[in-house]
Amino acid sequence: MSTFRLAGLGRLRRLQEDHAAAELARRATDRRGAERRTADAREKLAGTVFAGSADPQTWRAAVAARASMSSLVLAAQAATETARGLEAEAQAQWTTARKRSKTVEKLAERHRAEETVAELRAEQQVLDELATQRAARRREERP
Repeated sequence: MSTFRLAGLGRLRRLQEDHAAAELARRATDRRGAERRTADAREKLAGTVFAGSADPQTWRAAVAARASMSSLVLAAQAATETARGLEAEAQAQWTTARKRSKTVEKLAERHRAEETVAELRAEQQVLDELATQRAARRREERP
């Protein structure tokens, strides 16, 4: 049985695919964290209320706090969008790596199938030769 000449390439492709899958998982975790931070910031913003009868300084402080919280929400949303973009990029890289890995896997499968056919063909030739020799001996043994 001959060795598959692209076996090393197959191992490399699988390593690349594994690396891309790990990167995708990391990016998905980052995105989920960014989405959680955005949701938390929105909840905090929704929880800020203005006191109905407050002095001007208290009212200005509440306005400043709300403006600050709005900025945090916007920053969290931007971070979430960035994380989503990075995750989409990682998904595309994993898809490419998977396709490349699958291509080599299919070639390896085809190689194994061809090797199996060659082995069966060789075995059949041996069996045919044995049968031919047996038939020749029987003819020689007959008077």
